[in-house]
Amino acid sequence: MKYSRRNLIARLAAGGSGVVLHSLLHQLRVQAEGRAESIPQRFVFVVKSSGIVPAGITPPGLEGDDAQTASLLDRELHPSMAPLMPFRDQLALIQGLSGKMCRGGHSSWFGAMGVYMTGGEHDRGAILRATADAELATLHPAPFQHVGLAVRGPALSDSWGGVLYPGITATGPNKELPFHGSPDLAYEELFGSAASSDGRGQKQFRTQRNLLDFMVKDLKHVHQTIPGSERDKLNAYLNAFEELQVRHSWLSSMSEQIRLNAPTFDSRFTSDAEELRQQAHFDIAAASLIAGLTNCVTIRLDNLSTVYSGLGLAKHNHGIGHNEAARTQEECRDIIRQHHCQLIADLAGRLRAIPEGDGNMLDNTMIIYFSDAANKHHADCLEWPYVVVGGCGGRLNIPGKYIRYPKYGDQGCRTIGNWWTTLLNAHGNPIGHYGNEDLVLRQNGVSAIGPLAELLT
Repeated sequence: MKYSRRNLIARLAAGGSGVVLHSLLHQLRVQAEGRAESIPQRFVFVVKSSGIVPAGITPPGLEGDDAQTASLLDRELHPSMAPLMPFRDQLALIQGLSGKMCRGGHSSWFGAMGVYMTGGEHDRGAILRATADAELATLHPAPFQHVGLAVRGPALSDSWGGVLYPGITATGPNKELPFHGSPDLAYEELFGSAASSDGRGQKQFRTQRNLLDFMVKDLKHVHQTIPGSERDKLNAYLNAFEELQVRHSWLSSMSEQIRLNAPTFDSRFTSDAEELRQQAHFDIAAASLIAGLTNCVTIRLDNLSTVYSGLGLAKHNHGIGHNEAARTQEECRDIIRQHHCQLIADLAGRLRAIPEGDGNMLDNTMIIYFSDAANKHHADCLEWPYVVVGGCGGRLNIPGKYIRYPKYGDQGCRTIGNWWTTLLNAHGNPIGHYGNEDLVLRQNGVSAIGPLAELLT
C-alpha cells in the first residue's frame, strides 16, 4: 500500500510518543498541510580562521569607525567582495559589534557562537551552552537537524578528513557536534538513501531501517519489564531511536526529491586540494538545503594550517597572519576573501534559482560569513564583522544595508551577544539575552542586553 507524504506524516505523528519528537512532528505536519508558516527558515554559517579585518569588507566611501547606516544597492563593494555584487539587494555588512566576553588570540573556540570565554591556544575549554547555530537549528527541524562540514579540524590542528571536531558548535554543555571532514562520506550519509557513488548507500540505508525497527520494538518490550527507577534512562534511548526511525521514514518519503537534488559526485569529493574540498562541501550544503534534508549547515572553511596553494599562496594561514608570506598580509587576505565570496555567491545563486512561496529559497535563508577569531589574526575582539547574504525570511530589515555600530566603549555600542539574541528572537525564541554580558561595559554604564530592536521587522 502506498501512502502520500501527508498520510505518512500523520501516521508518524500518531505513533510518536517521545517528547523529543514533538517539535519535529509538528513541523512535519504543517509542511504536509501546505500552511504558509511551514516555509522553513534556513541558516548557513560559514566560519573562517585568522579573523576578518574590518577594512577588508568595508565599501569604498564608508571608511572610518563612526556609527552609520548606508544603502548598498548602488554602491561598489570592496574589490575582494566583487562576487557578491549581484546580491547587493540581499547583502548586509554588520560592523562595530564587540566580543570582549570571548577569548581572543587565534580562536575563540565555542565562544564565537556561544558568547563566552573558554579554552586556550590548543585547548577547546569547557562548553557552557548550546551555540547559536545549534539553537537556531532546533527552531526549524529537518531530517538532519544540523549538518557540519569542515575542511580542517581545530584552529591550530593539522587534522583533516573523516569525522572532525573543530571546536565551534555544540548542542549543550559539553556536547560538541561532529563535522564531516570528508566530502565523499558526507555525500553517502546525506544522500545515500536515494543516491550514492557506488550504490552501496541505498542498501546500507535499508539495513539501518530494519535494525532501527527491531531496536524500537525490543526497547518498548523491555520498557514494560524493568523497574520504574530505570525507565527514565531507557526512555532517553527509546526517544533517540524513535527520532532516527522518524528520520528514516521521512527520508524514504523524500527519495525522489533527494535523488533529483543530490550533487554530481566527481573528483572534488575525494580530492586533497583544500579549495576543491571547499567547493564539494558547498555543493553538499546547497543540495542538502534544496532537498529539504536540513535547514542548518555550519561550514568550517579552513583553519590556521590551511594552505591555499590553488590560489597561488604558498604559506599557511598562520604564516600569513604573521606576515611570513611572499605577498603582504593584505594581499593574501584579499585573495582568500574573494575565493570565499565566490563560494558564497555560488551557493546564493543556486538558492535564488529555486522558487519558493512568493519568491525563492534565498529569500528565506541567512548565509552568515564570519570568523572564530573576530577582527584579526591575534584577535582583540574589539570588533566582530559579519557578512550576511539572503532575505532573512523578512524577519530582519538588514538586506541591502551597511550597518556600523558605535565603537567599543562609546554610548550605543553593542556586542555579538546582542547580535545572536536578535537572530534567536527573530526566529521564534524570545530569549532575554543570549550569552555572557560584557562586564566592563556594564561597569562603565554603556552595556545593553537584549536584541538589536532596530534590526527586527
